[in-house]
Amino acid sequence: MAVRIDIESLRDIAGPSACEVADRLRAAGEPATVVSAGGGVSAVLRAADEPPYEVWVGVTSEGFTVECDCPDEQELCAHAVAVTTVALADNFAFSSAATPPSAVTVDPKVAELADLAGTLPARRLAFLIAEYAATDRVLEARLRAHTGRLAPPTDAELADIARTVERLADESTSGYRWDLHDVAKAGQAIVEEVQTLAARPVTEATLLVVERAARAWDGIAGHLMDAWETYEEEPAEIGGAIRAVHVQLCEQAQPDPDELMERLTGIIRAADTASCLDEPWDYVGVLGRERIMGWRRY
Repeated sequence: MAVRIDIESLRDIAGPSACEVADRLRAAGEPATVVSAGGGVSAVLRAADEPPYEVWVGVTSEGFTVECDCPDEQELCAHAVAVTTVALADNFAFSSAATPPSAVTVDPKVAELADLAGTLPARRLAFLIAEYAATDRVLEARLRAHTGRLAPPTDAELADIARTVERLADESTSGYRWDLHDVAKAGQAIVEEVQTLAARPVTEATLLVVERAARAWDGIAGHLMDAWETYEEEPAEIGGAIRAVHVQLCEQAQPDPDELMERLTGIIRAADTASCLDEPWDYVGVLGRERIMGWRRY
């Protein structure tokens, strides 16, 4: 259920000093963008002569909740006020049961490596990331996105990605010498394309391209499913990765739920085998329980 947030009450709690800083941030165009995250909103703020700070705001069981990287120990810092102001201006719908980043379960291996990374000097860590990003398109895109260096894809770029995805799928089963390994490789390449795209600011058109990628994979995945003794895991792994990108982008873009449901229904009906997007409960945060319960009654 969505809740209404009174920005004036929040400003009163934050106090004049924090509000003054928040207003300066807003005047400087910060945050440039806010994204939906866990039922709340998240953003990275960059101010002159300060490191970037990531902040999350949302309504949890404990009330209005803020998580910010900044050293301010106030209940509401200036960054939280600035992000909330932008989110409300953009008509973001705040959930009444949001999940802050600190409550999200982190893979133990990821947590261990994050702790290790935290012990490195900043410059050494930066070069380590850059070294791997130079050879990994997805990591490079995520690095550029997290530093605010990626713009939303243009129509021409989206059209080129759509053509690439469909070409990968078509070529994997063309000619008389193709084999199942070609299909698996094409699926992995399609995943790389959509994951790279997902690092950029999301638009409604981005969603449509990822849905074309889902259709493309659905069209060739059956070959691997039929060879389940050899390719037992690949169909689910590749399809799951495409679906994860689609769900992520849906949560960020918040498309009209009825229009999204109609498109999903069309994709699922068109698939010769089980569609990679046919996992109703993955979409509950976007479609709502009522639509999910009726998912199978199309």
